[in-house]
Formats: sequence, structure tokens, C-alpha cells
Amino acid sequence: GHYLPVIVHADGSTCRLSEGGPVLGVFGDATYEQAHVQIAPGDRLVLFTDGVTEARNQDDEEYGEDRLIHAAIENRACSAPALEARLTQDVATFTGGQLQDDATLIVVAVE
Repeated sequence: GHYLPVIVHADGSTCRLSEGGPVLGVFGDATYEQAHVQIAPGDRLVLFTDGVTEARNQDDEEYGEDRLIHAAIENRACSAPALEARLTQDVATFTGGQLQDDATLIVVAVE
């Protein structure tokens, strides 16, 4: 599954992209909604699947959206590749390197 993408603004505030529709490419007759959001240089768009947020540690605790968003805010000054690497490493450290599901994490930087 996938969650609503998050925009991390340069000032550390966040917002969700709430419009959309079903997963792309799965349903031939799907319709999608459009929306407009303000983005500016320094903003980061973080897209992720449930394999990231539902990753569990040895105590069976989920990594969770809050932890992911907090890590993205803390590292928001990084380039897109560096932020993706830091978030991926944070999940790996949390889980001891053992993901229970496939995981996708994409970071887009606005320059």
C-alpha cells in the first residue's frame, strides 16, 4: 500500500498531498483528482509505501509515519539522494536491517 505523500517545507513545516486516486496502473478505468500546492526552493517531497512505515524492530514496534516525517524534517537540508539515503538508513537501523515487506521511498527536491 501507499500513504499520502508529504511535503517537508524548507522551514520544517509539513503538508500532505491529499488528492489523487487509486494506485497508478492497476485499474484501467480509474479516475484521478488534481490539486495545487505551493512549493518553493528547499522543499522536499517524500513518497513512501507501507513497507517503510510498517517495518518493525525486534520489539515488534512499527517504524511509523511520525518517525519517518520527523527524520525527514531533521534532515530536510540534504539533497534528495542524501535525504533518501538517511531515511533508508534510519529505517534499517530501527529494524536491524530486516524489512518484513517490500519498501519504496522516493525523495524529490525543489531547487
